[in-house]
Amino acid sequence: MKSDLPKRIEQTIEKFKMADKSERLLVGLSGGADSAALLLCLKELGYNVAACHVNHCIRGAEADRDQHFCEELCKGLGVEIYVRIVDVPAYCSTHPVSEEEGARLLRYNALQDIKADKICTAHNLDDCLETMLFNMARGSGLKGIASIPPVRGNIIRPLIECSRHDIEEYLAEKGQGFVTDSTNLLDEYSRNKLRHKVVPVLKEINPALMETFSKTLGFLREDSAYLEKQADSALEECSAEDGFSRSAISRLDYPIRRRVIMHILSKYGIEISQDKIELVEQLIKNGGKASVKSDSFAYTKSDILYIYSAAGPKNADEDEKTVTPEGLVEWQGRKLLFKIIDIDGKFENVNKKFANSCLDYDKIKGVIVLRKRRAGDKIRLVNRDFSSDVRVLMKQAFPAHTRDSAVILADDEGVVLAEKSGAADRVRIDENTRRVLVFEDSHE
Repeated sequence: MKSDLPKRIEQTIEKFKMADKSERLLVGLSGGADSAALLLCLKELGYNVAACHVNHCIRGAEADRDQHFCEELCKGLGVEIYVRIVDVPAYCSTHPVSEEEGARLLRYNALQDIKADKICTAHNLDDCLETMLFNMARGSGLKGIASIPPVRGNIIRPLIECSRHDIEEYLAEKGQGFVTDSTNLLDEYSRNKLRHKVVPVLKEINPALMETFSKTLGFLREDSAYLEKQADSALEECSAEDGFSRSAISRLDYPIRRRVIMHILSKYGIEISQDKIELVEQLIKNGGKASVKSDSFAYTKSDILYIYSAAGPKNADEDEKTVTPEGLVEWQGRKLLFKIIDIDGKFENVNKKFANSCLDYDKIKGVIVLRKRRAGDKIRLVNRDFSSDVRVLMKQAFPAHTRDSAVILADDEGVVLAEKSGAADRVRIDENTRRVLVFEDSHE
């Protein structure tokens, strides 16, 4: 019976909306059965494909053999191939990761550096089963049990519904050889133990294991996707300025509440674990402060849960940036869009959401800059007959951990705007105003 692997791959691509024929697909080609079959099938189906082989510098002559095989395979198929050499042992010697994890990180980095619309990896149904068992053994929620996602960003997995048996059967029919990574034969790696010892026993219990697992995995993915969608909506509703509403989170059903907490931890680069989830749950319930990472802690103030990172936001070392009207500025982890709005002197013609962050652009003296607060900064706000200390205004308006990211605009004569407090009286909008400078957070 002729293998239907190409047809099944095409059905998977359509089912998960992975790609179309107009896109350039980059196949991660190791030379093993899975990636060789994937490359052949995509080429047969008429996709615009290229390949990338990553030599990890781990297995010496065997790694060189794999590289040569991939180069010859692509040459025969008329497929462009990129070869990248990464020194995994050297990387692991300076980073606290296993050789297996280091290879994975460097491999994905190499693939992402090559121009392509989508990156195709050769994960198959057997890989999904092993991953599910591995996650269950370590302790995992539904998302971990749902195993490897078919699509993650620009990474697609067209073989995700095909078994290793189906793949090797297809290659045999084609008379296409492949290489075998000797480390896959060793039980030193956890996944190999599952592959060689656990999965065979499960197949003895249920000879139709892969078929039944495929159906179960489909249900698990659908359930997980639904709960994640609910959690995304809930997180948006629970988000407060610079933090998260404790009361709103506490009202959520536990399956959604747990996922919302996981999203919060992930947002701040905090490793997710059951202990961390429970710790944040207690803070939401009882209030207080607790360490969630070596340089981060979570704390509550009134009804708001805040996450503070001592490392500070990205680009925290930048104290000042020149503002270009009609431009996007990255500032302390924020993306700020500055605009000039033409008006006819009527303040009501300015969008209300800009009301507390707008000034008369033509009254600015010299260059306008975005900068951090400084000792001695003063601003005389609109309709006030006295000057206020900018640092006091920031303290009143922002939690400590977000003050450095607050917008303070200054021209050659001093501060002209303090976010949440308002503009200086000397740049106020009046009946003669024609151009208004405003800003907003951009989510592009």
